[in-house]
Amino acid sequence: MDLSISLLIAASFAILCTYYIGEKILVIDFSAYRPQNLKKAKLERLLAKKDTPLRNSKIRKDIRNAFERILIPLGKADKNLLPARMDMAFRKKIVSQINRLNKNKLCRKIYVTDVVPIPKNDFETWSDDGREWRESVLKCSTLERFESTKDDTVQHEIYRKNSYLRILQSRHVRLADQKEKKKSYYNDMLRITCPSCGASVKLDSQQMTCEYCGAVIKNEFYDWQTESFEIYESISTNLKRFLQLIVSGSILFLCVFLCLYLIEDTEISLAAGVGAAVLALGVIVSPIIYGKVKQDNLAKKIVGYSENYLRACLNEYFLKNESDKDMLDFSVDTIKLLKVANTDEITKVTAEIYGTKTFLPENQKPFTKKIKKKLTLQRARNPEKRKTDGDFFTEKECPSCGANFLPDENGCCSYCGYTLHEDSIKWKIKS
Repeated sequence: MDLSISLLIAASFAILCTYYIGEKILVIDFSAYRPQNLKKAKLERLLAKKDTPLRNSKIRKDIRNAFERILIPLGKADKNLLPARMDMAFRKKIVSQINRLNKNKLCRKIYVTDVVPIPKNDFETWSDDGREWRESVLKCSTLERFESTKDDTVQHEIYRKNSYLRILQSRHVRLADQKEKKKSYYNDMLRITCPSCGASVKLDSQQMTCEYCGAVIKNEFYDWQTESFEIYESISTNLKRFLQLIVSGSILFLCVFLCLYLIEDTEISLAAGVGAAVLALGVIVSPIIYGKVKQDNLAKKIVGYSENYLRACLNEYFLKNESDKDMLDFSVDTIKLLKVANTDEITKVTAEIYGTKTFLPENQKPFTKKIKKKLTLQRARNPEKRKTDGDFFTEKECPSCGANFLPDENGCCSYCGYTLHEDSIKWKIKS
């Protein structure tokens, strides 16, 4: 077939197919171009005076508190405002960041507006590895500013129209309670009876005083421990589908054009073009699906595998081994398992770690670099089978919440419920 006719027919066919599919999967929305959603209007809302960063955001109080307990200390560069319950590695990371900000006489203020909770104004919850987890992701617009603590001048700012705030929290479940298979263990402990006067008291912190009789009540392991906080920007689902549709349409156009140009019979060439396009898309998508299946299969080879706990161990490792004095923050984004080898005693994992580092040189703007590392990690194959030692029932510092305590008969922290298998459950980096 003639070149120009082949191009015309292939383009028309690809456009019709793309339009038909796009009509089914895309949502046409021009609200982003309304005056109230333009950058100028959003900046006005972002910089409007608020008592706290998420005031009037219309999200649940417990979700708002979870975020603000990190946002407020960063905004004031004051580590004394950090919550009592934090993962130790995460606490060291945030304290290091605040110290770096104070050295540069800066604070990191994150202004938030147009908050949309995902999912519907609630935490996503799940259980694994003897812990309950909960996560909240807020879709919003943010303005991140590095402001001088002396005169409030702005040294650097980052505006994100489509950004996400993510908070991850966990609480450890006592071994005695793990025997009961429940989705949630301690939700009924939000209100308890004061052991001194019998009044009904709401628990909202690790330790509180009864408002009726003044008795001190310890919340122990019932409250949540903050594990991670992130702010990032991502394209919308609609835009992602549109880009995927454009790529698919381009492949369809190319395949149909070549078949029309090389094969004389129009019907056969169209059928061959569509078949070639489907085959090409299959070749592109198959490795992605195979990679996901492989990751799931490798994870199943690890007893009690928790990616969140592995990420916490990696954060602690990088905190100890990254000595760059200008580093402000770092994060482990993606963990790709490459190989899992089990022996009778240990599990050895080879993985690729993808992340980012943020640097704040003195009197300069912050900047970010991507990192990629290939690491070998190992731990005990069955971490629950811990060998007892002579120091097991002496007072020690909890590796999770940092409290000094005397372990109970099951080796659990009396404050956060963490099961003390520190030597066996912790991932250690070998190379």
